Formats: sequence, C-alpha cells, structure tokens
Amino acid sequence: MPFLNTLFEVTSKIIDVVSKKSKNREKEQEIEEKKITIYSNLIIVVILTALFMCVLASFFPSLSITSWWFNFLERMLKEI
Repeated sequence: MPFLNTLFEVTSKIIDVVSKKSKNREKEQEIEEKKITIYSNLIIVVILTALFMCVLASFFPSLSITSWWFNFLERMLKEI
C-alpha cells in the first residue's frame, strides 16, 4: 500500500507540473496577443507619419526634410 500511495503522489505531482507549464504558455500567448493589439496601432501611426514625411520631401524639396525620415521608414518596413 505505501508503494501505491507514493506512486499516486508522484503521478499527481507530475500532472500538476505539466498543467502549470501549459497554463504558463497560455498566459504568455495571451500577453503576446495583447502586445500585438496594443502596439499595432502605434506602429501604423509611426509608419504613416514617416511615409507622409517622405512624400512631403518628394513633392516639396525646399522643405529640407532630411534623409533620416527615409532611413527610418526603410528600417520600419524591414522590421515588419
């Protein structure tokens, strides 16, 4: 009987550990999904602003918009 009790305890502990790990992974996925939904709007605004500045630089060269905007837009598009 003691053998069965210890076997049962060990089995239950293994099941607990596995279930905790799966719950942690689910929580990590939820956090990643929240990050994506929160930051996606911000990223869109930043990219559109950089694109707008590049368009302005193309249409109105007298504004002296630096090449930093073009480099920034290129980096942002590569990251996506």
